[in-house]
Amino acid sequence: MQHPNTASPSGNAVSADNRHQTGSDDTGVDAGHNQNHHRGKAERDEWLFAPDLPIGNNPLFEWPLNARRILTYYRDYWLTVSEVSIFFVLAVAGWFALRGVLEGAAVLSAGWVLAVWALNLAVVLVFAGGFHLFFYQLRAQGTDLKYVPQFGHRGGSRFTFGSQVRDNMFWSLASGVSVWTGYLVFLLWAHAQGWTPAITVTAQPVTFIVVALFTGPWIAFHFYWGHRLLHVGPLYRHVHSLHHRNVNIGPWSGISMHPVEHVIYFSSMLIHLVVPSHPVLIMFHGYMLSLSAIF
Repeated sequence: MQHPNTASPSGNAVSADNRHQTGSDDTGVDAGHNQNHHRGKAERDEWLFAPDLPIGNNPLFEWPLNARRILTYYRDYWLTVSEVSIFFVLAVAGWFALRGVLEGAAVLSAGWVLAVWALNLAVVLVFAGGFHLFFYQLRAQGTDLKYVPQFGHRGGSRFTFGSQVRDNMFWSLASGVSVWTGYLVFLLWAHAQGWTPAITVTAQPVTFIVVALFTGPWIAFHFYWGHRLLHVGPLYRHVHSLHHRNVNIGPWSGISMHPVEHVIYFSSMLIHLVVPSHPVLIMFHGYMLSLSAIF
């Protein structure tokens, strides 16, 4: 979602001040300025909440590079209770939960594949469902930090089943969880086959940490180009528009996408075919993609 621009549109306020100081009486220009001023005010008033701008970015994507900012960013990113630290803990917990069934991952079988799918499904249900209950059903936070004041989601024929919530749940669970699981199953199977460069925490701790640290920047790089691709005419009209029909977004909107978009979105996980990796890192990558969109 694009945040409203709180600056005066096109710098017209500055131009108006200059005209006033020079005694200009160009009423046509002033009328245009007034129209732009009211239009800008309407744009600003469209949202209940507007974040402070500019929104901070990962300093790895800023030039010139600032070592202190990068170190501070990653310290706060990893050594506090943040999205990334939560996702990493979930990946470790998920690995231990599945470790027994994944001992047979070299052979594709319904048992361990369904176990991986069930875990992914449960994680999305807990977080997306929990956030929806907390923020939209119980309204425990009211409208604090909410862009749109209305709590009711739109219905109508544009949405599957005529309901935004049911639409978003369907595409998130039926398509999103399934495609995510497909990539994860393939990578865990390839890892068990010995087709990927494997590492362990004890034998290669530095490599493990480096891959974990650069998972986020890789996802951002991949998402940028994938998202640009999805805004090309036919792909946008037939694929990406499904995601964009959500205006008053909720927790279920994040990974509510067309199956083709899910295939593109989760394909960044394929990097683990070529970089030294571990099942925890592969699962962490999946949680970063799926849960960051929900958070």
